[in-house]
Amino acid sequence: MARMARLYLPNTAQLVTVRGINNASVFFSDKDYEQWQSIVRTIAPVHLLNIHAFALVEHAVYLLVTAEDEHALGRFMQDLGRRYVRYVNGKYGRTGTLWEGRYRTAYIQDVPHVVNAYCWLDAMSSYSSRAHHIGLQLQGFIQDHVQYWGLGNTPFDRQYAFKQLLNEGLPEVTIKALEHAVNTGWALGDKSFLNQALRIGGRRVAPAARGRPRKTPLKAHNDRVL
Repeated sequence: MARMARLYLPNTAQLVTVRGINNASVFFSDKDYEQWQSIVRTIAPVHLLNIHAFALVEHAVYLLVTAEDEHALGRFMQDLGRRYVRYVNGKYGRTGTLWEGRYRTAYIQDVPHVVNAYCWLDAMSSYSSRAHHIGLQLQGFIQDHVQYWGLGNTPFDRQYAFKQLLNEGLPEVTIKALEHAVNTGWALGDKSFLNQALRIGGRRVAPAARGRPRKTPLKAHNDRVL
C-alpha cells in the first residue's frame, strides 16, 4: 500500500516523532542527549521551523513544532538525523543509520491540544524542554507557541502557570489521544478543525468511519416515473 503524501497545514502545530530501528536505543549516555541539543541549537536558525517543545527518550525523539513552509520540517529532520547519526557512528565506531525511517507527524488543534502536548512532552523525560518552560534553563532554540504565551502576561506568570499544569498532570485519556495521533498520523481536533484541514490539505486527515456506507432506501413502487 502506497504511503500518503506529507500534508501541510500553514500555521498549525505538529507533533513529531522518530524512533530507533526496531525500537532500539538512539541515546547511549548523558553526553548523547546533550549533543542532540547542541546540534539543534546549531541548525535551528537556518530552518524555517519553530520548535516549541521536545522530549528525548532512550529509543526516540519527540517534538512539537510549527513549520513555516511545506518543506521546512522534512529538511530539518533530515539535517538533524544525518548530523546526529554521524556523531554516534564516530563516537561508538558503528556504521549505518539509527532511525527506523520516515518520521511520524500529526497536526493538532491549538485549543486544548497544544498546551496538552507541552505538558505531555515535558513530563515524558528529564531530557526535555521542561527546564526551559518553568524558567530553570532557557534553551535558545525554543520558540514558544502563542498558546503557551497565553498562560500569563510575564515570563514568571507563564512559568508558574505551566509548572502548575505539570504538577496536575494530564488525564490518561488525553495522553492516549496525543500518542495515538502522532503514532498514526491522523490529525487531532474537533470536527471543525478536521474539516478545515481536509479542505486545505486536499485529503483525509482522520480515519474513515467504520462499517459499510448506508444505502439509500429504495423508493416505493408508486413513486416510479411513468
